[in-house]
Amino acid sequence: MRGFCQGLLRGAVLVGLTLGLSGCGEPLFPYREEAFYEVDPRLIGYVEQGAWPVSVPLPAFVAIGADDRVVVAGGTQGAVLGPQGVVQRTFAWPEGVASAVTVAPDGTIFVGAGNRVVAIDRASQAMTWEALGEQAQITGLAADSNQLWVCDAAQRLVWRLDHEGRLLGRVPAPGAPQEQSFVVPSPVFAVAAATQGSFWVVNPGRTQLQRHAADGRLLAAWSSPGMLTPAFAGCCNPAYLAVLANGDLVTSEKKISRVKIYAPDGILRCVVVPPAALAGEEARPVAVDQAGRVFVLDGTRLRIFEPKATKH
Repeated sequence: MRGFCQGLLRGAVLVGLTLGLSGCGEPLFPYREEAFYEVDPRLIGYVEQGAWPVSVPLPAFVAIGADDRVVVAGGTQGAVLGPQGVVQRTFAWPEGVASAVTVAPDGTIFVGAGNRVVAIDRASQAMTWEALGEQAQITGLAADSNQLWVCDAAQRLVWRLDHEGRLLGRVPAPGAPQEQSFVVPSPVFAVAAATQGSFWVVNPGRTQLQRHAADGRLLAAWSSPGMLTPAFAGCCNPAYLAVLANGDLVTSEKKISRVKIYAPDGILRCVVVPPAALAGEEARPVAVDQAGRVFVLDGTRLRIFEPKATKH
């Protein structure tokens, strides 16, 4: 029996070599990793308009308010930027390194700082809320006029809070079936506010985007795993998320770094930034303004992309 099994193994190896190699010793079906990074130029729908230097010491996250003021945060500091990236005011909080940032319609800034949320008013006064639990790890924030949604990667749930920090609920709800759970293998878990009080959240281990009603009910979901441009590569993507005024989704991926736009039903609209324009494998934080421009925080620069002019 041992000799028979060894014979089968040798035969399998020979077959594999025969199928995998041509007469010249080259693979018949070569593995072309570079194909994953190639983007058809016709898919690129945005052009880079310029970039602003970011003066925050450790810029890590970006958000844009209803008045189009840009907020950048990192470490224990942040800044509000006006036109052309000019710093209008700065803010800070006593402890907890920034892990997410968002801006409510009234201008209140919310910063994720470890397992706590810090609320910063228009006078740059900071108030730190109670911890969401010793194990909590905030990785995403989004706000509308009534709610704040907090992605907790460690406890694999989205907390629903009001603007004073009071608990309104959580997603999934306690006792929900397993199929409603979030799969969060790493600290990548993003959320963005949408229309009519709803919100979009990434289920990263499933490379899935979910839309939920204000009360947490699931309204829609779609997934697009894969390596090529229309899909989300590898695990835990997209890493960052924003929603345009027309309801389209802006996604930012890691591993194959790229920024794209999808329709709410998951159809790829276009590519904003191809991998060739983003060095390394990390995802870039993204935000959008009312004009449809996409802001990409790339190191110490805030790169600005606007839609290509429509040809008539």
